[in-house]
Amino acid sequence: MALNTFIVYSVSLAVLLVTFVLLASWGTAQPGFDGWSYAKPNGPFWQMAQFLFMYSGIVSDVAFIRTAVVLANLFITAWAIFGVASWPNIWSTPMAKVHVDQLVWCFACVFVNALPMFRQFKFDDSRKKFCVGEDYEAMAESIWREWWRRSGVPRTDFKLLVESGEWLELSPGETLELKSLVGSASPCSEHESLEDSQDSVQDNYYYIVQGTVSCVPALGSGRKEFTLSSGYFCDAFHLMATLGQTTVCMAMQTGPTTVTVLPNMNSDEETQGAIVIKWTHEAIVSKILNSHGFAPLCLKTVVSSATLDSLYREAVTEATVDIYDMVEARRKELVRNALPKNAAMPQRPFWKQFWMSHISWRDLWEPSPHQRVVNAITTGSREIAFLREVQEARESLFSMRQFASEALSMSTQSSQSASPQRPMNSRS
Repeated sequence: MALNTFIVYSVSLAVLLVTFVLLASWGTAQPGFDGWSYAKPNGPFWQMAQFLFMYSGIVSDVAFIRTAVVLANLFITAWAIFGVASWPNIWSTPMAKVHVDQLVWCFACVFVNALPMFRQFKFDDSRKKFCVGEDYEAMAESIWREWWRRSGVPRTDFKLLVESGEWLELSPGETLELKSLVGSASPCSEHESLEDSQDSVQDNYYYIVQGTVSCVPALGSGRKEFTLSSGYFCDAFHLMATLGQTTVCMAMQTGPTTVTVLPNMNSDEETQGAIVIKWTHEAIVSKILNSHGFAPLCLKTVVSSATLDSLYREAVTEATVDIYDMVEARRKELVRNALPKNAAMPQRPFWKQFWMSHISWRDLWEPSPHQRVVNAITTGSREIAFLREVQEARESLFSMRQFASEALSMSTQSSQSASPQRPMNSRS
């Protein structure tokens, strides 16, 4: 892809240069052309416009790039209307005229650059509110603080994550539905390939806000029963696979897990059962994976880190579980502590942001990844790459499942053949 883009770019520039050379040759052959001569340098406004156009190429922050382009267009328009003055003048009376076409193009260039530029400078991530209902707003704020400390997710992206799910309050003894029917709205063609082959059934994923649930894996999966409490994801391995991270557990899973809500023994929590956030597979794909921000990457980090903590709890000895639970309770207390809502906003002074946006001399020959990040987010390359990663993970998961099925079958056959047979008693 990169090589093809380079070839197209190089060929296009070469064709344009050749076209200019041919036009110059044609022009010099016209009657009345007296030959080439040197003109006086253009005036200060023209020089300033060219400097700003050049300057837009040595800053990597798109806000400052747009600032330079806006100022350059204003200077070049002033120079054209004020009579295309030569150095050192800024005004030339004989040529001073209103150029309507120049004003139209100036307005168009300033509009498409200045409007998003002002919105960028004005944007305040801390103003984002989570529309999850009055009963759950405080919980959503607490979850954002924990997730921000795990992944750095901005409030804008967290708003998309938390509002894409459904908040449920369950009583003790209720079971979580890990499979559900797909809604009547069909997915768009852009992400149809990410959906399961069974169009009528989809997976559901849960985040436990409060309470505890008991998880009983399917028979033959080789997994033992376990419990999940506040801060963990239910069916996390399915969710990680959907987000593009294949696991051995998913390949060896023989059936759905039975998840039951337990009585809540935590006196610090409000509910007697459990409060969960439910995402359907369709919502994850259509609303989160195809978003243009950091939501899918941040969610992937949060799920992975929470699952790592959960697995570690199952790895410690029974004598150490109580110590782990104490440390985990302290961790939750720390990560859910007060946090400024502008935590995801740049904290550096504006002038320092401007200074740090400049590229180095080396970047002119070896462009830094930061410049490509801007292009990737703008053109959707990040989303295309992420969706491709998800699709490859699903394909590799299918292959791993086949391998696991064959391995389990061979293991069963070998255990049956190796089982000792009762010897027959013989009498002499």
